[in-house]
Amino acid sequence: METLSVLSHCDKPIPMASLHQHILAELASFYRPEEFPVLRHQCAQWEKTRPLDGLKVLDATPHFRNTYAKYAALIAAGARLSIAIGPTLPHDPEALLQAQEFGIPVISPSEAIHSSFDLVLDCAGILAEVPAAMGYAELTRSGVARYTHAQSPVWVVDSGRIKQIETCLGTGDGFVRAMANWGYSLQKRRLIVFGYGKVGRGIVLMALRQGAEVTVVDIDTEVREHLPPGVGFIPLNAREQVRQAVVRAFCAVTATGVLHALEEILSPGDLQSPVLLANMGVEDEWGPSVPAERVLNAKQPANFSLKDPTLMRYIDPPMALHNAGALELARGGIPRGLHPPSPSLEISYGEIIRRHGLIGKELSLVGL
Repeated sequence: METLSVLSHCDKPIPMASLHQHILAELASFYRPEEFPVLRHQCAQWEKTRPLDGLKVLDATPHFRNTYAKYAALIAAGARLSIAIGPTLPHDPEALLQAQEFGIPVISPSEAIHSSFDLVLDCAGILAEVPAAMGYAELTRSGVARYTHAQSPVWVVDSGRIKQIETCLGTGDGFVRAMANWGYSLQKRRLIVFGYGKVGRGIVLMALRQGAEVTVVDIDTEVREHLPPGVGFIPLNAREQVRQAVVRAFCAVTATGVLHALEEILSPGDLQSPVLLANMGVEDEWGPSVPAERVLNAKQPANFSLKDPTLMRYIDPPMALHNAGALELARGGIPRGLHPPSPSLEISYGEIIRRHGLIGKELSLVGL
């Protein structure tokens, strides 16, 4: 089982000028430097140049222990940082106490609407209505819909390849670790994965490494041409096949990214078998007819039951890219609308990972 330890208690207020250094020192108790090379690079560069000096920045990244590495880089850049905690985004309450001890303001989205910020670093679009003078950086694909008609520039992290390090490799690894944390082995167990996008692909990859017998269910029949050897496939509209596969499975996990995706596919009666149910999407993909207590982690993404839902080595690059969006927006000159990260920036982050990180050999799995 994972330890519940978080960052250590601060007895005295820490000067903002040295807060990022204190955070990095605290994180050294939990993570090796090579686990977050990109964010450490940002800290080293930005404490010299202070590119966000004095700017009010609101960050809604899901708040867990390893998120402090992201905050350290923003603070090193001179940002006047606040953290947004919303009811729809998972967070670790114990880790949140540390923010208060560090003197980092915590605010709800409803409160933030009545404030003003220079930059908003959003997640799942929960801060789309918050005023941001210089623009927004959105972390997820699901949040983009909230910004379709934005009158400000919006930097979309998920439009780049770097985000796949988290959504594919990191989320798949998080699912496997969550199952192990609950005492479940996947060795020679039948796993049904609904959806073969970035998240589903990562779950399949990591489950195969654990020796699971995997079947994918997807609405797109062309998916079967891209599955790893030995992985089965069932079209989503083959309802009886889907039902039989779920009944015989050890675990069925959703990764479609679609709210209530299985509501019309499986009835509660189909789920009376001992099969474990899990969700790895932001939305409730099982639907309202399946009670929360029937799904692991009460329908929240399974990996968010962990102190580190995504390992630092996988979350480091996309969190750094999210931060980089703040710098791009602060420089100005970006027209309103949605904008992907530049390929050159992603290449440079990939090189940092290869030189100083732990996952260089895995980058090819996500096209980097």
